[in-house]
Formats: sequence, C-alpha cells, structure tokens
Amino acid sequence: MDYKNCSEVEQSYIHQAFLNGFSDYSVPMNIPLDLFVKRFFGPEGNSVENSFIAFQDDEPVGLVLGGIREFDGYKNLRCGALCVTPEYRGADVGKELFRLFAEQGISQSCERISLEVISDNIRAICFYEKQGFIKNNKLIYFSHSLAGGQIKDYSIDGLLMNEVNLSIAVKVRESISTTHINWQNEVDYFQLDSTAHCFAAYAGERFLGTLVLNEEGKIYFLYTEEGERQKGVASSLLSYAISKLDLQKLNINMPDNIDMTEFLHKTGFTKEKIEQFEMIKVI
Repeated sequence: MDYKNCSEVEQSYIHQAFLNGFSDYSVPMNIPLDLFVKRFFGPEGNSVENSFIAFQDDEPVGLVLGGIREFDGYKNLRCGALCVTPEYRGADVGKELFRLFAEQGISQSCERISLEVISDNIRAICFYEKQGFIKNNKLIYFSHSLAGGQIKDYSIDGLLMNEVNLSIAVKVRESISTTHINWQNEVDYFQLDSTAHCFAAYAGERFLGTLVLNEEGKIYFLYTEEGERQKGVASSLLSYAISKLDLQKLNINMPDNIDMTEFLHKTGFTKEKIEQFEMIKVI
C-alpha cells in the first residue's frame, strides 16, 4: 500500500478514491469531478496539503480529506471525509490515513480535530473512539418541500425586508460567538458559497433579524433579535426569501444545542431520519 499527500496527485485520483470509498454509503455520494472539487475544496474547507490518499497497484483505495480553520475558538483540523474501498476495509488503511492526517494537524500546531459521522454508523464511531474522539453535539436535519404551500408571511406592520450583504449576518454571528454552530453552517462556509444570499428584517432603522440561505434552499443562518421572537419575523424572512429566489424546497441542519424544533414544526418542516454526531479530540 502506497500513501501520498493529495498535493502530489491529480484531482481525478482524489475523486475516484472518494467515489470508491463511498460506493456503499447510506447517503448517495455520486458527485461529478467538477462539483466534487468545487464543494470539498471550496466551502467544505479541505485542502490538498492536509489530505492523504492510499493506492494499491496504482488504484486509489482510500482517502482522508482535511482542512484547518479557526472553529469554536480553536485552531481546528476537520476531517472532511474518511473512506476506504469496501474490499480493503479491515486492513488498517483507514487507520494509517488517519495517522498521517492527525500528524499533519500536529505539525500545523492545531489544537483540536473535529469531524461528523452518521449516528448509526457504529463501525465508524467505534473507530474514532479508538483514536481518542468523544461525541460532542448531535446534528439534526429538517426539510420543507413547499409543495403544500408557502410559509406564512405574517404581514407585520412596519416590517421591511431586503436582500443585504453577507456582512450583516457575519456581524450578528460575531455578537453570539460563544454559541456553537456546526462547521457547515459557519461564516467561513457560507462566505465561500457563491450562491448564498442574505436577507434582513427591519422596523424603521431597528434591526430585527437575518437569514442566510443558498439557491438550493439550504439555510445556513436564521436569527431573530431576542425581544422580537415569536412575532413572525423569522417566518416572514423565510417567505420573502422563497419568493425572491423562487425556491421549491428548504432544508436546515443544526447542532442540538440550538433548539428550533418547535418553530420548524410550526412552520411546516419535517424532521429527517438522518442524524450525525459531531466528534472532537483535543491534541
């Protein structure tokens, strides 16, 4: 088995290792090369320098993707993917890839490693626990098809909504910096999504709330000022964005330390069966 840093190989090999390793995954991961590169080496925050690939007789059979960002107050190395072709599992390929990945983080003075794993993937969870990881938050998922009608706009007197610069949401996020938000909803992520839009609600010049979502209906950030909650501001922002972007569906995920479940159910969202654990290891 030959292991290489991904900076030493062509993107097509990285992509093929990804497809091979996730060929039997519970969530379909068959993504073309251009979209794979755009997503996994774009908003996902991975870099080839922090990623490693395994070859058997010139065939890519294993892959670990990694990226470094400031996250939760740590210089954090995130595992963006770890996969091994099914017939090579149990041969310590994943273990060696992960060792190289972790050593890279240590060499870059990272303070913590994080990752997400599907909650019923017992084999993967056991592997990570053996590497010293502990479960942190659970990620929960909701969706809204919008087929049954639009989200109610409460037509609040004096409410003004506009599309604004993403910097509005960034400023709000900075004001609640101690609140944990998962990697894929954080500022660093949505700022790299070229299809992300930000909307804000005002009463006169008074800021009430903001929403960030992309053109596929993925909600990154939804916030209403504390004194303005349960008044229809968040629903009105969603309704406005649906109209402006002509959205056919919405989806949102969040760590379970953020309790929006009641609001989402009332707004017509359905909880998905899939859940993930965020796992962390301080190094």
